[in-house]
Amino acid sequence: MTVRVDASIDLRTDPPTAFAAAADLPSQEKWVIATKLYPIEGDRSIPQVGSRLAAFTGIAGIGFLDTMVVTEYNPPWRWVMQHEGAFVQGVGIFEIVPTAGGCRFTWAEELDLPFGLIGRLGWPLVKPIAHLGLLGSLRRMARRLERGSLPLAPAPEAEPPQQSERPEQSGPPPLGSGPAALTPGVSAP
Repeated sequence: MTVRVDASIDLRTDPPTAFAAAADLPSQEKWVIATKLYPIEGDRSIPQVGSRLAAFTGIAGIGFLDTMVVTEYNPPWRWVMQHEGAFVQGVGIFEIVPTAGGCRFTWAEELDLPFGLIGRLGWPLVKPIAHLGLLGSLRRMARRLERGSLPLAPAPEAEPPQQSERPEQSGPPPLGSGPAALTPGVSAP
């Protein structure tokens, strides 16, 4: 069963600055609660399509490891990762849209629930906690952006896709193609 949890925040900054706070792993570690990020060596560098990373989420060494591959990188609008870990599977989406006062940052997770029936029965209890975790992380990012302590580095330009990759979008996503319009493994046109 695939479920969705998301959180959004309005930021008083431009989309490239907000995007850089997400796409730069050292910057992201400053605002994602209880998470340490690790690039995985490969043919592509973070945050490019095809690059791989791992995230350990937990406290005092107790938690879980989430491995991901980047499936879409469209700065400064979208960054999509496919979760491939033993515990977390599904799609993670960072999406930014411009607003009159800056931009709106949405973090969405479309996850395949683990643990079968127990996972499905437990999701109504876990979802509000997951939402609070996403929202709390986004609020940390907003505070650091307002103080000027993020991003630590600009987001790199998107590299040309490799032969096996489809072309990337350019510009903001079309209306109605935001995270709510996505299904796991399928990007909006």
